[in-house]
Amino acid sequence: MEAAFLQNVRFQTRPKPLPWQRDLLEDSLKAAGLPGLDNAAKLYVSNLDIGVTNEDIRELFSEIGELNRYAIHYDKSGRPNGTAEVIFARRNDAFQAFKRYNNVQLDGKPMKIEIVGSKSDAPLSPRVNLVGGVNGQRTVVMM
Repeated sequence: MEAAFLQNVRFQTRPKPLPWQRDLLEDSLKAAGLPGLDNAAKLYVSNLDIGVTNEDIRELFSEIGELNRYAIHYDKSGRPNGTAEVIFARRNDAFQAFKRYNNVQLDGKPMKIEIVGSKSDAPLSPRVNLVGGVNGQRTVVMM
């Protein structure tokens, strides 16, 4: 009886796994209307020279990652006021841009960059505390 059963069973080979791609899950979540793993994040850039253009901002920050939006801010008379906003598709890219470009000179002026509305669950750098130890030795605690 067992031999008859095995003759009727067709063995199927498993399909070869597709190469894993990071954005497939995020795209699936977005298509389902659910928030992605890495939400968008906004940078506020200040202390810009008045000669910096939208194209300059796009060119500089798109080196880090995908941009959802970017814009130089203008005053009521239409002149640049030295600030801009940059919205990255991924929060991690915004943190990378902050680390790479904060206080870096663009057209002779150091850019001041702030991450707007960032959550505390993604620190910019690890916090290090020195804690008193035994026998006068200090312990480093990464928080």
